[in-house]
Amino acid sequence: MPQIEIEYSADLPIEDALRDLALALHRGLAPIADTDIASFKTRLSPLGNLVIGDGNPGEAMVHVDVRLLSGRSDAVKQAVGQKVQELLLTHLKDRVGDFNVQFTTEIHDLDRGNYHKTAV
Repeated sequence: MPQIEIEYSADLPIEDALRDLALALHRGLAPIADTDIASFKTRLSPLGNLVIGDGNPGEAMVHVDVRLLSGRSDAVKQAVGQKVQELLLTHLKDRVGDFNVQFTTEIHDLDRGNYHKTAV
C-alpha cells in the first residue's frame, strides 16, 4: 500500500517521463497519506485499445488510480487527489505534443481487512 496505476493513451510521447512521475508521486504522497515511501507500488499501463469522445485520434488520456488503506479522512483523500493532478501537469503537460489530453485522478480505499501483504 499505496497501490497506484497510471493508465495512459499509448500514442502519447510520455514514456520517458513516467518513471520520474511515479517517483515524484511516491515522494509527494507519502507525507500526505502518512505512509512510508517504501510501501508505494506503481504500475504503468499503456492503453492501445482506447476510444475517447467521438473517436478523434487527437484525443488522449492519462488516468491515475490511487488506492490507500481505508481509514483516511476525506480531506486527506482530497489532498492526495490534488497533489496527483499537480504532479501530472508538472511532469507531462509539456510532453503531450498536439494531443488534447484529459488528466484524471481517482482515489479509492483498500479495505484493511481484505488487503494482504508479504515482503520477504
